[in-house]
Amino acid sequence: MMFNISLRLFDISISYTARKHTEKMVSELWDNINASLEKQDYGNSILEYEIILYVINMPKGYEHLYTDFKPKYIEHKLLTNKLTGEKYEINKYFNYSIKIEGELYSKFISSVTGDSKRILASEILKSLLYLDALPKKVDDFDKEQFRADMECFLDEEI
Repeated sequence: MMFNISLRLFDISISYTARKHTEKMVSELWDNINASLEKQDYGNSILEYEIILYVINMPKGYEHLYTDFKPKYIEHKLLTNKLTGEKYEINKYFNYSIKIEGELYSKFISSVTGDSKRILASEILKSLLYLDALPKKVDDFDKEQFRADMECFLDEEI
């Protein structure tokens, strides 16, 4: 199974250094999670697991522009790029989003690596509840073992 964290960082006032620090920290955590999970077998119902991480600092009144989207499972879908005509397939893909915003955003961006990593790990752990939203057709995925492995890994990591 491939695990992915897609970072969406939205704040026009963020410094270049803070942006690079955040991107590096998320990338390192993503690489470490993948290295840990590649040895495990959770079944064949999910081949790609993606968390879309929104790190946003929106002005008052614009919060509605970045709402979380619910967990989504795609068993099989064939898509065509409208610009190039290239076809690609999505198979057994599960994703959802989490947001770091407000006061948590300030702590996350301004913190040293350890604190930022703790905040991110905490948000990922909370998001594991989305596994309970998997459809019944996802019968060959050991979500309890996956949840336990992620908890163990993130506890060690932070």
